[in-house]
Amino acid sequence: MASSLSEQMTHELGTQSIFRLLLRFSIPSLISNFLFTIYNVVDRVFISWKLGTDAIAGVGITFYLFMIFIAVGMMFGIGGGTLVSLKLGEQDKAGAERILGNVIMIFLVGGALTTLLGFLFLKPLLYCFGASDITYPYAAEYFRILLWFMAADFLSMGTTNIIRAEGSPNFSMWYIAAGCFVNIGLDYLFIMEFGWGIAGAAWATGISKVLSTVLMFWHFSVGPFRYLTLHWRNLRIDWKYLTAMSAIGLSPLILQSINSVLNALINTTLLRNGGDKAVASMTCISTIIMLLMIPTFGVMMGYQPIVGYNYGARQFRRVAQTLKGAFLMSGGATLLLYVPVMLYAPVIVGWFCNGDPGVVPMASHGLRIFFLLFPLWPIFCIGSNFFQATGRPKKTIFLTVFRNGLCFLGCILILPRFFGLDGVWATAPIADGLAAAVIFLLLVREFAVLRQLEAEAAAQRDAEKTPAAPSFEAAGTA
Repeated sequence: MASSLSEQMTHELGTQSIFRLLLRFSIPSLISNFLFTIYNVVDRVFISWKLGTDAIAGVGITFYLFMIFIAVGMMFGIGGGTLVSLKLGEQDKAGAERILGNVIMIFLVGGALTTLLGFLFLKPLLYCFGASDITYPYAAEYFRILLWFMAADFLSMGTTNIIRAEGSPNFSMWYIAAGCFVNIGLDYLFIMEFGWGIAGAAWATGISKVLSTVLMFWHFSVGPFRYLTLHWRNLRIDWKYLTAMSAIGLSPLILQSINSVLNALINTTLLRNGGDKAVASMTCISTIIMLLMIPTFGVMMGYQPIVGYNYGARQFRRVAQTLKGAFLMSGGATLLLYVPVMLYAPVIVGWFCNGDPGVVPMASHGLRIFFLLFPLWPIFCIGSNFFQATGRPKKTIFLTVFRNGLCFLGCILILPRFFGLDGVWATAPIADGLAAAVIFLLLVREFAVLRQLEAEAAAQRDAEKTPAAPSFEAAGTA
């Protein structure tokens, strides 16, 4: 019965109203993204209240380094989720289960390798990402503990894409929620009550990731609402699937790796131009931006299985409708957040640095510049992900490299030489504007292609429904 219910949920990806599907998938994804962001934000809030802005700067430095590691997990998680959506659209459940087993095995092996590499190169990595002699002790203590939990981090985050792809977005949300609530409770207990400081924040995050991972294994093994089942025979690495997942998920890997390298460059530039207070300001800004990106990322993750399923089922009209709906939902939510942030930047920044008078003016000024063209962000995020969701990663990679590699990198290398800290803050709006213009042109052409593909698919469906005319020659012979 549970399998029948899950099968019905998966089938609805190709039949139910697009608006209802977007709400059904995006709202749980939005909540999941909010909870995932809280994993990182809650540490910073408690640390700012207890230890001050130098400790916040140290934690902020490790975040972008961890995101390079997690980007590898995202590559296989998003790549695996896309392949599962396509397989389910083709009615190939066994193939989808083989992909699930491959993803989990890759995460186990990849987590162990990441832990080893992190310990081997800990000190040079942290200094490369903007640590100073003041912030390094905080960063190193936090980093060392969390390295032990990398496999759990990969599994708890990456497999949520597959849970959504099988048509179970609510379950993905609840697994993340359980870990998040445990993280918040342990953060308060370890930092505020036990006085463990940075180590307490790291242990709280690591333990919560383990809980989410245990729940994930329960879902795919014996969970009553699963559609895909994890079989021991599928726990292996098949190079065919590894290659396919890498190709599809390469874009998020490149995106996040470039983001992390750029943030390392930004941190070192800030350290050079404004000292540790400037790095702490950027940590506050990035924390706020992470929260403001939640609606767009929620819609992006929610619409991906809908697009993947219908693209695999050759229902191209539904693909186009889903893309349009995703733009409207993410764009509207972004505009609702944009105005209050611009108006009340000093107040909002103060929440994340405990009102530090040396940080609030600098961070609020930087936030207003950095955030200037943020309403264009959904165009890039939703638009670039569309090509990845339909199994065409090369265009996504091009757009990622163009925005984050060419535009962002060029600005951060040039502008601070002439405008100092304002040059650092101005990199984001310039990159957002240029990337939005390019992807708009690509999507105009893409909608035309979808209309043509839908016409061809409709003609093929009509031909299959029309009974073949009787053969007079055959009738005469008979």
